[in-house]
Amino acid sequence: MTKYYEFSLRFDVSNCGKNQDQIDDSLFEAGCDDALVRHGRHGEINITFERQSSTALDAMQDAQKQVLLALPQAKLLEVKPDFVGPTDIARVYSITRQRVQALVNTKLSHVHPFTSVGNTQIFRLANVIDALDSQGRHHADEAIREAATAAMQLNRQNL
Repeated sequence: MTKYYEFSLRFDVSNCGKNQDQIDDSLFEAGCDDALVRHGRHGEINITFERQSSTALDAMQDAQKQVLLALPQAKLLEVKPDFVGPTDIARVYSITRQRVQALVNTKLSHVHPFTSVGNTQIFRLANVIDALDSQGRHHADEAIREAATAAMQLNRQNL
């Protein structure tokens, strides 16, 4: 059974020797025609996919292979959705950021943040989903759960 998975891959392309148009063309020719490419400063691109596959991990690995085929010198920096803040969690569950803050202080108090940026705590989305599901109060879409778990796995392997 196949599902649609939404995920992003962030790459450093500063050593690829291509301009933005050449990068976009190379990605398209390599099969990333289902991707939205955003070019950032300092030679980074963020590629958002909505891809159909039997598993989220297969979808992400296939996309990564296509990008590296198009841009062999690219370096994977991050796979999303993995690291999330309260706003991202609120989007996943269609609740307010304030409700997420309340959950962090109560239901998620045993889920330690991966890191903090200023006053914002950063969590691994798969851990948040597992914690909330174990309490039976909030349920995430299964495709999001799979994508978060696969992204966490790939980030652990690659970073």
